[in-house]
Amino acid sequence: MVFLRPTLSIDGDITDIDLKHLEQEGIKGIILDLDSTLVAPRSGKLTPSAADWLKRAKEKFSVAVVSNNKRAEYLKAVEEVLAMPIVGNARKPSRQAILSVLNAMKIAPDEAVLVGDRPLTDVWAGARAGMKTILVHPLKSMNEPGWIKFFRRLERMFIKS
Repeated sequence: MVFLRPTLSIDGDITDIDLKHLEQEGIKGIILDLDSTLVAPRSGKLTPSAADWLKRAKEKFSVAVVSNNKRAEYLKAVEEVLAMPIVGNARKPSRQAILSVLNAMKIAPDEAVLVGDRPLTDVWAGARAGMKTILVHPLKSMNEPGWIKFFRRLERMFIKS
């Protein structure tokens, strides 16, 4: 299960990622998961703290979103709000969409990091693409149903064993 272990696991959400540290590590690009990582699912809206973090990230890195979400109208609306590229229906843990985005960014996989909240999709996809990975908790502002929390805990048990 080594492929499910992230390069870095953050005990917090995306806003707790140290951008200066990524820059010092030679990271040039950040690929983000969308729902639960950057925005609450189906909301398409950034919290003020996530908006601030994203603004600072865009100043230093090439940034894009790769999501398994298939809803084209939702993704298009979010792409306009975020003012950055979004690739949907990525079928993570497939690496195809990720490698396509890296190619468009003109960044090698070892110069980029994939950030997401799911080991079985985000971390695995990033590892398959040859990237560093960061596992975060869902946004602090989210209130998820108990069954989703159960499956998140179950997934994380795999990466700890």
